[in-house]
Parts: sequence; C-alpha cells; structure tokens
Amino acid sequence: MITKETEKLDSIVKKLKLELSGVLIELAFQNQEKENRALELAIANKELIFQNQEKENRASELAIANKELTNKELIFQNQEKENRASELAIANKELAFQNQEKENRASELAIANKELAFQNQEKENRALELAIANTQLIDFCNIVSHNLRAPLVNISMLVDYIELSKDEEESKELFGKIKTVINYLNEVFNELVESLQVRQDCEIKTENIILKDCLESVLIGFEAQINLYNADIQINFNDVSEISFPQKYLDSIFTNLISNALKYKSSDRNPVIKIKTEKINGDIVLSIADNGLGIDLVRHKNKLFKIRKTFHSHPDAKGFGLFITKTQVEAMGGKIWAESALGKGSTFFIKFKPKSI
Repeated sequence: MITKETEKLDSIVKKLKLELSGVLIELAFQNQEKENRALELAIANKELIFQNQEKENRASELAIANKELTNKELIFQNQEKENRASELAIANKELAFQNQEKENRASELAIANKELAFQNQEKENRALELAIANTQLIDFCNIVSHNLRAPLVNISMLVDYIELSKDEEESKELFGKIKTVINYLNEVFNELVESLQVRQDCEIKTENIILKDCLESVLIGFEAQINLYNADIQINFNDVSEISFPQKYLDSIFTNLISNALKYKSSDRNPVIKIKTEKINGDIVLSIADNGLGIDLVRHKNKLFKIRKTFHSHPDAKGFGLFITKTQVEAMGGKIWAESALGKGSTFFIKFKPKSI
C-alpha cells in the first residue's frame, strides 16, 4: 500500500520534474531569446548610435561645408562688389573727366562764339562806318560838284564877256561881278572845308557839359533879338542835365537851331522856343521846338539838311546851319530829325549816342 503510494508520488514527482524541466528549458530558451534580443537591441542601439553619430558627423561636415561655401560665396560676392565698385569708380572718374571735357569744350565754344559775335559786330560796325563814310563822300562830292559848278561857270562866262568887251567901264563892271562871285565861291569853299573837318575830326575832345550853363552862354549872343522879339525861352533839363560831348559842337548846335527859330519867327505871334532833354526808350533826346513859320516837309524833307538849301526868304539865310548841325551830330554817332508844319512851327530832335551820355 505504501509502495503504491510511493510509486504514485514518485510518478507525480517525476512528472513534476519533467514539467519543471520543460519549464526550465522553456525559461532558459526565453532567457536566451531575451539575451539574444537584448544583444540584438544592443547591436541595434550601437548601430543607431553609429548612424546618429554618422548623421551628426555628416551634419557637421555639411555645416562646415555650408559655412565654407557661404564664406567663399560671400567673399566672392564681396570681391565682385568691390570689383564692381572699383569699375564704377573708374567709370565715374571717366564720366567726370568727359563731363569736364564737355564743360571745357562748351566754355571754349562759348568764348569762341563771343569772340566770333564780337568780330561780326565789329565787321558790321566797320561796314556801317564804311557805308556811312562812302555815303558822306558821295554826298560831299555831289555838294562840291553842285555848289562850285555854278560860280565857276559864272566866272568863266564873265571872263568871256570881259575878253569880248571893248568898253572899259563895262569891263570894270564885269570885274566887279567876278569879285562878287569869287567872294561867294570862297564862302562856299570855307563852308565845305569846315564840314570836311567835322567829318574827319575823329579824335575831337569830349567834355562833361552842364547843359544849362552851355545854353545860357549861347543865349547871351541872342539877347538883343530875344528882347526885340519879346521871345519866350522855356528850358527843361530835368531829365538830363549833363552830357559828354564836344563843347564847340554843342555850342554850334544850340546856336544854329536857336538862330533859325528866331530868324524864321512868325509875324503873327511872339516867338516861343522850348528847349528840353528827355529819356525816350532808354535814349537821351534833346529837342528844340518853336512856333515859327514851319517847313513844308512834304516838299523839302529830302533837302532839309542839304547845304545851301533855304526854305524861307530872309537876308541872312545861307542854308548852312542845318547842314553843319547834322554833320556834327552824325560825326559823334548821333541822329537828327525834324517835325514841322507850315504856319505852326518846327521841332528838331537830336538823339545822342548812348555812350556819350
């Protein structure tokens, strides 16, 4: 009985041992699997660590490479910028040089243009002077021809009469007429010489003349006529009181124009002579106006300033005053003209050369 129990117990123990052995084997297998898995995990971790390290190294290498590349690119770009800046600086210098050259050229051209304009103006002035001189020469030749021909013809005819005459008294009378013609011829010749001297007197001295003083000095010579005719002399030099002009010319101009105003006064009224200076469009103009007989400018406009031309009967009329006045005014670069109406009077205007004022 005991043996059977023992055997049964042994059988159970064996079975338990067998099961335990199986469990242990299974457990050992599992442990081995765990160890293998742990080893694989360790290897995987090492691989992962290695890979991570590789990645870090690669990342570091890439970072270094990027940094180097960036630095090189930056250095290259900076160098390019410096090169470009240098090129631009050179280009700017070249442009500045070219601009300076253009300015210098423009300045040279401006100077050349001014010089050319000055030369052209000088040529025009010279041409104008030559034209005026030529006109004056032609005019003077015409004057000489016209004014000397008649007396010379007269003398020639009188000489012929003397040669043909057999009467001593008649010859004496003819000689007397020759003397009269010769005196007239001498007078005309002196007038022509005076006008020629005025035309050629290019270096005549100009003076600063106080107009009021000059006019008062001239009026002294007309004091008797002014009192006789009860003439009213009105003077207005408010705009311009002083002028730079040859003294003897201005004396002559005042004398001739005032003399004419008194000489050709109207018998219907007392003479009124207005003498004034004024500025007209920047020019200085002297005017001498009277209320005398006046001149028919429709008929006599082209003869007004010709020598030996008179427009009214008067014993002292010679036709030289206006001619010599015009000659003197134009010799100083001025201009003279007149406005007149028969029965109302005349006004003579003289515009002086600007630099003479």
